Formats: sequence, C-alpha cells, structure tokens
Amino acid sequence: MLRRFYRLYQEAHVPFFAAALAYYALLSLMPLLLLLVGGFGLLLSGNPLLQAQVLKALEEFTQALFPARPELAQDLLRFLTRSAFPLTLGSALLLLWSGSNFFAALSYALGLIFGRPLARHRLLGLLMPFLLGISLILLALLGLLLGFLFRFLPRGVWAPLEAFLPLSAAFLLFLLTYAFFRGARRLKDLLPLSAGAAVAALLFEGVRLGLPRLLPRSQYELLYGPLAGFVLALLGLYLLLLALLLGAVVARALEA
Repeated sequence: MLRRFYRLYQEAHVPFFAAALAYYALLSLMPLLLLLVGGFGLLLSGNPLLQAQVLKALEEFTQALFPARPELAQDLLRFLTRSAFPLTLGSALLLLWSGSNFFAALSYALGLIFGRPLARHRLLGLLMPFLLGISLILLALLGLLLGFLFRFLPRGVWAPLEAFLPLSAAFLLFLLTYAFFRGARRLKDLLPLSAGAAVAALLFEGVRLGLPRLLPRSQYELLYGPLAGFVLALLGLYLLLLALLLGAVVARALEA
C-alpha cells in the first residue's frame, strides 16, 4: 500500500498541482475584489446621503496621501457611481471565468488521482462556482443557527463542541469533494474515501492551528511589508490544496 501511495503521489505530480492551484486560486480572487467595488458603487448610486459621507471620508484620505490633488476624491466617487454597473457585470463574468478555470484544473488533478474520465472537467468547472456560492450561503446560515444554539449551552458543553466542529466540518467537506469527483455510488465506496478525508482534515487542522504560531504575521510584515498578507495567503492555500490532494492519494491507495 505504501508503494502504491508513493507511485500515485509521483504520477499525479501532487506538489506541482498544489502549487499551481494555489497561484490560480489567489489570482482568481482579483475579480472578486472588483465585484465588491462594483457592488459598493451600485449601493452608492442610489443613496445621496451615503455618497456625502463617503465623499467626506475620501477627501480626508486623499488629502493625507495626495495633498496636491484635492479633486481626486470627487473623481473616485464619480468613477464608483458611473462605472458601477459595467464594473459589476464585467467582474462577475471574469470571476465566473477564472473560477471555472480553477475548478476545471482542480477536477483535472483529482481526475489523475482517481482515474475518472476527463471529458467532464470543463462542465464541472463551470458548475462549481455556482455550487460553491450556494454552499457558502448554506454554511453561513448553519453558522448563525449554531451560534444561536450555543448561547443556551453551558460552557462545559460548548467548549469541546467549539473545538470539534471545525475538524468535523473539514472532514465532511473533504469527503463530499472526494465522493463527487470519484463518483462514489455505493456505501462501501465511501470507506477508503473517509480514510482519505480524515487524513486531509487532520492535515488541514494542523495547518490552521500551526501556521499562525509558526509564522506570525508581525514577523513577516517586517520582511515583506504590504506583501505579507499575499505571501501568507499563498502559503496557506498551497498547504490546504496539498492536504486535499494527499488525502485523495491516500483514498485511492486504500481502494486496492
């Protein structure tokens, strides 16, 4: 089994795909920032009172940074209000394109591990951003529900659940991802996938808890300055995707 695991690890090029997908995921977030700016512009265009408040804040900000250009605040507000709709529409389409490319690449990497047919990767890539958006909404609603329920639990019961829930949620997310891309149709197909999801969840939990302690952001800010957030986000995404692919390799090796 260990020899099979090592062979699958080499054939699937796990470190290469984890690094490539981490870069792809981080660069795919740029249209999301533009989409937020466009959405804020749509909110401003129909609210004169909010425009006045934002203009005052922008004037203070631009006066501190660019004292020789006091008109910059008015130009920026005019750009936000006039370009809100095309910016929102264009960034939404760009986000859909970049997100679909990322998920198509992820589907291809998992397809190499699980040996699934490659014809459906592009279709999966187009569908996954919508499925991810729906999943995030459901997770947010579930988080609100759990937060409401935890208020009525004693601290002795709530503290262990608070530590256990992130690990169980990561395990369930990895298991559903493997089952979807593996095409599991029977209950016994979930047994090796569960083992791989457990390995991936433990690795993810180690990254989540250990990375902030091992690499404090304050130390990185001394070395990289404003790029510290970019460096740490890239490293975190690489380790997360590496855990995802390693769990898939474990599941595939256990199937035999």
